[in-house]
Amino acid sequence: MKRNLMSQKILRLFLLIVFVTSTAFIPPKPDEGMFPLSDIRKLNLNEKGLKIPIDELYNPDGTSLVDALVLLGGCTGSFVSEDGLIITNHHCVFGSVQRASTLENNYLENGFVANTREQEIPAEGITARITVSYEDVSQEVLSAAESVDDISKRSKAIADKISEIVRREEAKDSSIKTEVSEMFVGEQYVLFRYKMINDIRLVYVPPRTIGEFGGESDNWVWPRHTGDFSFVRAYVAPDGSPAKYSKENVPFKPKKFLKVNPNGIDEEDFVFVLGYPGRTFKNMPARFVEYHFKYQLPYVQNLFAWLINLYTKRGENDPEFALNISSTIKGLANTEKNYRGKIQGIRNLDLINKKLEEEKKLLEFINSNSDLKQKYGTILDEINNLYDDVFESGRRMFVLNFLRNFVTYYRLADLFVDYKTEMKKAESERKQRYKTENKDKLISEIEDIYKEYKPDLEPQIFLKIYGDASGFDELKNIEPFATFRNVSNKNEFVQNLYSKSIVAGKEKFIEKLFDDEFTLEKCKDELISIASKLYQLRDEEQKKQQIRDSKSNIVIAKFNEAKRLWLKKDFIPDANRTLRLTYGYVRGYSPRDVVYYSPVSTLKGMIEKSYNGEDYRIYEKIKELYAKKDFGKFVHPKLNDVPVAFIYNTDTSGGNSGSPILDAYGRLVGVNYDRAFEATINDYAWSESYSRSIGVDIRFVLWVVQKIGNADFLLEEMNIN
Repeated sequence: MKRNLMSQKILRLFLLIVFVTSTAFIPPKPDEGMFPLSDIRKLNLNEKGLKIPIDELYNPDGTSLVDALVLLGGCTGSFVSEDGLIITNHHCVFGSVQRASTLENNYLENGFVANTREQEIPAEGITARITVSYEDVSQEVLSAAESVDDISKRSKAIADKISEIVRREEAKDSSIKTEVSEMFVGEQYVLFRYKMINDIRLVYVPPRTIGEFGGESDNWVWPRHTGDFSFVRAYVAPDGSPAKYSKENVPFKPKKFLKVNPNGIDEEDFVFVLGYPGRTFKNMPARFVEYHFKYQLPYVQNLFAWLINLYTKRGENDPEFALNISSTIKGLANTEKNYRGKIQGIRNLDLINKKLEEEKKLLEFINSNSDLKQKYGTILDEINNLYDDVFESGRRMFVLNFLRNFVTYYRLADLFVDYKTEMKKAESERKQRYKTENKDKLISEIEDIYKEYKPDLEPQIFLKIYGDASGFDELKNIEPFATFRNVSNKNEFVQNLYSKSIVAGKEKFIEKLFDDEFTLEKCKDELISIASKLYQLRDEEQKKQQIRDSKSNIVIAKFNEAKRLWLKKDFIPDANRTLRLTYGYVRGYSPRDVVYYSPVSTLKGMIEKSYNGEDYRIYEKIKELYAKKDFGKFVHPKLNDVPVAFIYNTDTSGGNSGSPILDAYGRLVGVNYDRAFEATINDYAWSESYSRSIGVDIRFVLWVVQKIGNADFLLEEMNIN
């Protein structure tokens, strides 16, 4: 999933939005939120459009629709056959397809189809999880924190208890992966058990000109005409246990798979989405949003935009580099545009001031009662003190992390410092990767890091990250950034830094790394010296963060507790990559004055866009089929065209990519893959007026599979006659 800034007038426009509808009954607005399984029965979904019993949707004592869901890497997928066939997004398997591709067999560009099970190939890097059960372990987790006197150790006590619970539960069943997820900061912790599937194989991937039609131009934008779908299959050992790829493995038999509705949806139809949305922050205070707005979002957006441009230009005359870097660029571009949308949304909604005003009213409520004042009267001061410290750290950890993530030589220098530091400890106290028994693994890891080095790019990347950081208020007076600010020729400095460092030679680096006599104190290498200073800075920042996390654990819990009393209602926990439900209606919207977007896009629009070229390159056979009006049985009866994508007013977020869109009868009618640009703000705030999610219509999926992929066997497997 995922320039001009809209004017401040959009805030007023949100209040004046007019939907173009018929005189027919308009369903009510959906409730905001991504509801955990425990809340589904509280929603009265049958009154809002659901046509099946709730037990068919979710039944903890039996089989239901949620059993067809899988957490697929960082996305969601769903079973659509009894033989482990999974449908998800094209962009969710993009990296795996790229890794399987070569210039000679470019599956990314040309698509991939396995006509037999034997032809299915590993989707490298992807595993699947199926939610088996969950239980509240809040009391056990929080009891560990209550026994700690030192506030700085509170968050560690909670983390240690969570690790203990995970180890205990996984020891009971080696085939189960467990996680303890924080539902409300400092209040509620839930243990989730997952069945792991480690052998996932590619079955059908459309050509890139279908799966990524519109590219970054259309990313996070409506209308869309993107066939963002792919099929993979889950395999297990013959005895049903999780297993890595093996020819002996057999297709997984899910407890439940979704029925596909080839007739799709229509405007104002009830739909619901099941999936594993990523992190949201709706329950956080104004200062939290302010930090994101001033520091995190603009810094990451700016750096990623710069990297995208650098990598793209580098690949213009190097097809192999362009193929190998394509997945990286796609990930960067998705985040960059998403963050740009969030910045715009926070500004246009005046969200920080709205939250501050809400908190002012909360304080008035607290002060109106002596008991409340005694318990919660200082809560906003506590939040401000906490975030004053957060603001002081600013972008420090982002800079340190990005240096390691994007600069190979710096990562190696940091590893060098880390190793030498750990070697001062007893063998039993060292990090696992540095124990004597793992020396060969460490050497192999180092050799892999060197393979990632891009000699013509990385000095530029180092200069960008390091140079920007030396100008930040929160870093410019801290070494080594303070010294770098006064360097007159920064390009020459970086070139010398690289050419003169022991990191520049793999053999010499490995030799010095394992030379016990060559200590950090004896090392006069400038790059190692920089890494050493930043290593200390990271340690200081991590200790500060540990204290902040401990304080936040108490303060945010009190804050939300007070809000519940004030509003007289419970909150939906923020999304945290656990299984959630959101529901709504297929509905258009008006993002700005005199503009209305209808909710369904068609092949006609895809053809029209194709004449723009570039991101809108089209698979030529689509034009041929459209000219002949060869729509098969997948035509929309009202539009007399094949529907490509549609929008709906559900509350979704990152991680919902690949989530099944289900109709009132629980049948698959589409696959969620995006949000409209205005809805990128969903992670912080949601409104029916502008929040729209985007999915590929199942009719387009089936049409492409049949007419483009000639893969009728998949339709047969999904019982599409």
